Amino acid sequence: MLELDATRELLAQAHARASSAAGRASAAAKRAVNRDRAVDHVARAHGAARAVAASNTTRDAAWHAYVAANHAIKATFYAVVTADAAVTVQDAGTAALDAAKAAAFAPDDVTVADAAAAAEEAATAASNGAYGAPRIVTIARVGHHLSMN
Repeated sequence: MLELDATRELLAQAHARASSAAGRASAAAKRAVNRDRAVDHVARAHGAARAVAASNTTRDAAWHAYVAANHAIKATFYAVVTADAAVTVQDAGTAALDAAKAAAFAPDDVTVADAAAAAEEAATAASNGAYGAPRIVTIARVGHHLSMN
């Protein structure tokens, strides 16, 4: 039964990570110099988030969450902010992308998924600091919930 709970938690967390990444893409697009290109990445990030929601396996969910993070960072390339803010957002976005990639290649590893959640939260905080959006949310950690059972 614990395995089924872990799968559900991993699927829910992947969806939260993808939705957060899509929110980061949307926030960046509002400050974009090339709005058409940024909006394209926003659409792809939101599409990936919807694909996570429809996923039946942790592998598919983690992969689509990675795709969402990838498009989120691409959308930030078009955002107009100060140089310091751009570096902060790019660094945090890169860390989130790297963590999402690790989770995509280890979709059933709770520790890797929790690290990806932490990196996504940091990227959202950086985006919020630069753009005033998206709203900062906490992404539930799977390992914490499982250890409580």
